[in-house]
Amino acid sequence: MKKILIISMLLLAMLMPVASADIVNDLENRVDEYNENVEYVPSYLKSLLGNEVIELVIVTDDGDERHIKVVTEDAYITTFEEVNEDMDFGATTIVGANEATVRTIISSSDPLKEFIAAKDNGEIIIEPVGLVNTVKYTVANVVMKVASFFGF
Repeated sequence: MKKILIISMLLLAMLMPVASADIVNDLENRVDEYNENVEYVPSYLKSLLGNEVIELVIVTDDGDERHIKVVTEDAYITTFEEVNEDMDFGATTIVGANEATVRTIISSSDPLKEFIAAKDNGEIIIEPVGLVNTVKYTVANVVMKVASFFGF
């Protein structure tokens, strides 16, 4: 009985890191799909995420933080890799969300709508790095609000 319990605990311990890595793998699997649909991304989001070095911070369901480097060029994702939280790679924007929010977005039939809703209700936090990026982000937000007011 003791051996079975020990083996079960070892297996559980080995599977735990794999489970927390799933969100990163799930997102990575969606990169090609995103890139194939970039043309449908509204221009104001392209201005926010078009040519950026993004640090995506996801708080997993088990409370860990996963840090992902995402590089975009003309709104296409050209680099997507998990990084150490202490790694400085010159992020221009930091985006934070919890795993449940990210999973809701990637499983949605309209991920763009879910992303915008999550951003609007504070489930996704976008923090530009530096003065120029802060101004650009503020202007893009104003344009986004005006566009949504007029139904665009």
